[in-house]
Amino acid sequence: MSEGKKSPHSSLPWFKECVAQVQIWICQDRTTSKDNLHEKAANYARNYIANTPELSSICKNDLVREVADEVEKALKNKHFDQRSPAAIIAQKDRQKIPEDPEERFIRLG
Repeated sequence: MSEGKKSPHSSLPWFKECVAQVQIWICQDRTTSKDNLHEKAANYARNYIANTPELSSICKNDLVREVADEVEKALKNKHFDQRSPAAIIAQKDRQKIPEDPEERFIRLG
């Protein structure tokens, strides 16, 4: 898809639903990173299209590319962290605890 041009499918409700569902799956996938975002979005788009019989007559490769581009553009500023939510919250909570200056250094005598 070239810059500045809208996708011919972008105004259709099923296209918006497909993009939204792919975004949900991407955000739920703990293995997603900035490097593999486009590839994962394309794979999830293929999965969505395969499970939607109404989309069988559409050129799948073009549609997958359009959905992946749209998802990548929507999630370009999202921070993907592969750690579990509990580990992220625990680290943030540990950083909030003030450190006593006496405990930072080891006494040698």
